[in-house]
Amino acid sequence: MPPLIPGSRLFHRSAAALQILTTRKSLLSRQTSTVDLAKSFLDRLRRTEPHLNSFLHVSPDEAILKQAEELDNKIKNNEAVGPLAGVLVGVKDNICTYDMPSTAGSRLLENYRPPFDATAVRKLRESGAIVVGKTNLDEFGMGSTTEGSGYQVTANPWDLSRVPGGSSGGSAAAVSARQCMVALGSDTGGSVRQPASFCGVVGLKPTYGRVSRYGLVAYASSLDVIGCFGSSVADAGILLNSISGHDKFDATSSKREVPDYQSQFVAIDYLESKPLKGLRVGVIRETLENGVDSEVISSVRDAVSHLEELGCTVTEVSLPSFSLGLPAYYILALSESSSNLSRYDGVRYGKQVPGDELNSLYGDSRAQGFGSEVKMRILMGTYALSAGYYDAYYKRAQQVRTIIRSSFKEALDKNDILISPAAPSVAYKIGEKKNDPLAMYAGDIMTVNVNLAGLPALVLPCGFVEGGSGSLPVGFQMIGAAFDEGRDLSPVTDKLWKKFYKLQFGADSTNTVAKVKEREEATQKSLDRIKQRYQEEDARNKSRQVQFCSKVPPPSKKRSFYGGTSVPWLMLLACCCQQHLQHKKWLLKKAKLEFINSREVKNIAAMKNKVVHRNHSVSSTRKPIVNSGFAASSSSSSSSKITKPIQRRF
Repeated sequence: MPPLIPGSRLFHRSAAALQILTTRKSLLSRQTSTVDLAKSFLDRLRRTEPHLNSFLHVSPDEAILKQAEELDNKIKNNEAVGPLAGVLVGVKDNICTYDMPSTAGSRLLENYRPPFDATAVRKLRESGAIVVGKTNLDEFGMGSTTEGSGYQVTANPWDLSRVPGGSSGGSAAAVSARQCMVALGSDTGGSVRQPASFCGVVGLKPTYGRVSRYGLVAYASSLDVIGCFGSSVADAGILLNSISGHDKFDATSSKREVPDYQSQFVAIDYLESKPLKGLRVGVIRETLENGVDSEVISSVRDAVSHLEELGCTVTEVSLPSFSLGLPAYYILALSESSSNLSRYDGVRYGKQVPGDELNSLYGDSRAQGFGSEVKMRILMGTYALSAGYYDAYYKRAQQVRTIIRSSFKEALDKNDILISPAAPSVAYKIGEKKNDPLAMYAGDIMTVNVNLAGLPALVLPCGFVEGGSGSLPVGFQMIGAAFDEGRDLSPVTDKLWKKFYKLQFGADSTNTVAKVKEREEATQKSLDRIKQRYQEEDARNKSRQVQFCSKVPPPSKKRSFYGGTSVPWLMLLACCCQQHLQHKKWLLKKAKLEFINSREVKNIAAMKNKVVHRNHSVSSTRKPIVNSGFAASSSSSSSSKITKPIQRRF
């Protein structure tokens, strides 16, 4: 639990009493009402907000209580309510809401009210959640401390002199201080996971495409993801389940089926002594070397030791390309931001500053609207995309991104999850790194690679480090394969699932599960045998492959479903070849007959016969003339010319 803010008792409830499942159970059993729950959260929010500055806008009490009364009436009338009924949710201010301002933490969008809800917010409302307000952030999500906000600086609930992280620091601080039960944030390079580590809460970054980005103010479109904050893994999983799914308004959202994450949670009473037996865990070596605080390394190693005690098989994994992620990320993110933020010109979007001409209107509106950090990132991104430097920076960063994605895939093929610290240090003092942007950027080294690879990651509190007036939380990061959030949320083995089914539904369900698994194994063995037979036939018949029509037959993997050449395929090929040769002979014969019977050939033959017959008759009837001198030579010459057959050409 976070320490008490001096002079008040603000955090008097335990985290267990604020979980979504517990709240839903108490509401449906009429032990408490949605109105009473909302009033308790609003009361805590009023008392803590002057110290924390977590929210940029809080919904009016009347609107929140009205929604709570409607839910109470539905429960009273035994009507169906959503899985998030009565849950108060904070939403990061770069996610659009139609009934509240959405400023993205920038003065340029001050008082901007979107005419629609983001898809994630719409799904929250459909699930029964109540949006309590919009949380603070670094301007347009560009920052790691929430000091870059155009309105206020948020404090860390564990130590008011320290930052909550960024850019989703407002959401993390609100959940940590129990101002709301759960919250939404956005993660471009660690903006959910790093604040979760600093504030001691659970932060979940889903796979890119799992949650629709429609309604999220764009920073870097190929990296942005809407994430979840909660006080427990169950809260984060239920929240993710509610907002996930394909969206026709977002072409990058995945059409994959969304699993029921809630069904993967197992009560602690059902756990064995080694519930994680068989789970392969890889610890990234490069994340526990120089540049990381020794106390953070110690806390993460203690967490890894605890996983070994629970049955995990822990190995060390090396990712040589890990250090390349930070520069590649900042080149790609800033390049995309320079393009995305070009729309804020005072005409299409943003506050307009009057000018004498169009160029001055654009320049003054952007100069007075954007903060210093945003201006610097736009300039750097524009430079990287310029004609003379595109190949040297942006193209090479994309190549590095491909290498990073491949290295993660290779590591996750050998391990179920990868582990690293969520940040190289605990929360630092407000203003400590504001004037040293490179040091602030280096704090993202643990998280940016996951965004470049598009993988899911979960941050859990794993210990404390002494600092300032008390202890500060440390978080460690669990990285899973794409669209495998369920393993991050609840990494359990088949043996644990079998026991869970037996305790929950009885032995019959367990036997059913076992039979299904046996049937699947038998089917797989049968397929393996068929594949092996076809591969053997392929090896025997390699020399008999026929080259047809000057084209080499397709590779063996493409010739049949199981790979390899089959005898029926060769027979079909030989038959086709034979038919082709017969057809070719018939075509040649037909062409020859047509040529012989053509009128032109007949005319040529007739003319040749006439010429030969005339020359023969002339030479036989002419009498020879004998003269002397010139006349004789001339006559003989003409006679020789006449007797020579005349050649005509047609």
